[in-house]
Amino acid sequence: MTSELSKGTWLGDCELLLRIGRGGMATVWVARRKGDTSEQERLIAVKVMLADLADEPEFRKMFHDEVNLVSRIRHPNVVDVYGVGEHQNVLYMLMEWVEGDSLHTLIAEAGRRRPIPPEIAVRIIAEAAAGLHAAHELRDAAGDLEGVVHRDISPHNVLISTSGDVKLVDFGVAKAMGRLSEATRVGQLKGKFGYMSPEQATGRPVDRRSDVFSLGIVLFELTTNRRLFRGETDVETLKLVLSGQIPKPTRIDPSYPPRLESIVLKALRRDVNKRYQTAAALERELNDYLSAERIVVPRSGVAGLLKRVTGARIEQRRKAVRSALKALRGRARAASQQELLPNDSAFTPTGRDRITVTGASSVTGSQVSQISALSQLSQASLPSVPNASRSPPFSSSLEIARSGPSSSWIGYVIGVIGFGVAAVVLLLYGQRAERVPLPGSAPPLVPARAAPSLPASKAPESAPSATSDPGVPTVGVEELGRDARAKRR
Repeated sequence: MTSELSKGTWLGDCELLLRIGRGGMATVWVARRKGDTSEQERLIAVKVMLADLADEPEFRKMFHDEVNLVSRIRHPNVVDVYGVGEHQNVLYMLMEWVEGDSLHTLIAEAGRRRPIPPEIAVRIIAEAAAGLHAAHELRDAAGDLEGVVHRDISPHNVLISTSGDVKLVDFGVAKAMGRLSEATRVGQLKGKFGYMSPEQATGRPVDRRSDVFSLGIVLFELTTNRRLFRGETDVETLKLVLSGQIPKPTRIDPSYPPRLESIVLKALRRDVNKRYQTAAALERELNDYLSAERIVVPRSGVAGLLKRVTGARIEQRRKAVRSALKALRGRARAASQQELLPNDSAFTPTGRDRITVTGASSVTGSQVSQISALSQLSQASLPSVPNASRSPPFSSSLEIARSGPSSSWIGYVIGVIGFGVAAVVLLLYGQRAERVPLPGSAPPLVPARAAPSLPASKAPESAPSATSDPGVPTVGVEELGRDARAKRR
């Protein structure tokens, strides 16, 4: 699946944004974690192992073990490792994203113009040595050394950030590669032989002093602008590592500082017992050199060099990452809006969809269903009323306040609302027709209220019912009594 990886691919909870590098054993991507949606979201680096490496069972096991081990290293000069994962047979490592460039790129670009100033080179190697020592000193819960050795110190694995930080990357990967079959290793190690220690080149056990030798090679290259061990073939390169002459830097550049030369040559002793025994010792010597020369190299000085040499390249990559983020955000937004769009065949307006009826007050979408139900009820229960018009006394044209609706559900809503409004009018009109008698018809029968009881001798033969109906005249009880006495006289 490695060849199928592309922008927007998910590996676990990480979404790939931009591929920034490809080497003999992995591709490196900038990615973002799931859930990060802010403009300043935290980016991470994902190193995806190539398929031929991931297919090796021994490598897979060793890779998991080593990465989980080095993820415990915490130091400003070591790239943080968050963990390792597998997704559909893709093996990958999650790491801190360092915006900047590798020391390899810095050397290559600076070489086209002018060599890196020696004081900045010393500062870079001193900080790399500090990170190395922190890794070498990693201990378990019982306080015993874990025996971490990088095994792949080279300019490719020293990163320089835009803020001037120096960080080592890829601890443990070289050890995992030691478990690969010879056929698989051939292509992966190409170009790395020139930075090996003599003991590593011959397959002997290695310890922290092997990393010190490799860092000495990088220091030589940075301060002389010349590769130390480079043959026409890998075999010739290995021979140079084992027995080739190590020239004095002053023979290459007569102005090379003698004290710095002695530091470089001690780091490159082939006898492991005669070189610096720890990376911390090398760091101390380099800092003492800067102090003796009264040289101060702030982080801003390292950052300034990086900006001058590779600033355009970094800015181009930054824009590409921003563009990838914007494209993926737009894609996600479109997908979420698509999910929220109603189904044309089953649309029910919500309270947010306001429907305006011309000549009447606005009706919210939540009332539409009530009007629709009322219209169906009135169809079955309303009596026929003579001369009653079934069209509303106002226009029932509708306006749906919703952008971009389809014509199918507009027609559906218009029909339902129009019919419902007509039904409401009919219901109100019918109730009024029941209360008002039509011309020439008898008054409606209404229950009579009980009249006050009278003495039997004075009770009238009949008395009209007292009613509150405005269409029937009322006669008081006292008036009926006066009429009866007048007749007897």
